[in-house]
Amino acid sequence: MLVALCVLAWDAPAQSFAANAKAARFVSEVVMNDFHTAQAGGGYVFSYDSHETEATLSTRLDRWFSGTDPHALTMEPAEKQALFSFYWAATMMPASSPCFRDIADPACGEDLSKWMARELDDDPRFIRAYESAKKPLGLPPLERNAH
Repeated sequence: MLVALCVLAWDAPAQSFAANAKAARFVSEVVMNDFHTAQAGGGYVFSYDSHETEATLSTRLDRWFSGTDPHALTMEPAEKQALFSFYWAATMMPASSPCFRDIADPACGEDLSKWMARELDDDPRFIRAYESAKKPLGLPPLERNAH
C-alpha cells in the first residue's frame, strides 16, 4: 500500500496538466484564424515558421497541448503566454459560449473579454492553472500585475 502511494505521489507532478479538449480546440481555432490572416498578408498576432503549413501547425499545437513537448511551438515566450491566456479563458467559459460556435461572433468577444479581464486581475484560478501548466507547456515565469 505504501509503495502504491509513493508511486502515485511520484507521478502526480507529471500529471498536473491535462488539456481541456474544448479549450484546446478553441485556441487552435484562434491560432488557425491568425495563421490564415498572416498567409493572406494581413496583420497577425503570433509568429510562424516560414515553412509552416496548416497541417504542421495543427500537429505542433496538438503536441504542445499534450504537455509532453514544451518546445513543439516555435513561438516567443510571450506568445505562448498569450495562447495560455486564451486557453484558460476558454476553460472558464460555459459550454454554451458563442466562442465554441463561432469565434467571429461579437458575443464571443464579450465572453472572452470577461475572462481575460479576470486573468489580468490575477484571478487565483488563473494563477493556479498557469503554474501547473508552466513546465509542461514551457511557459515563461508569470509576472503578476501590481494593483
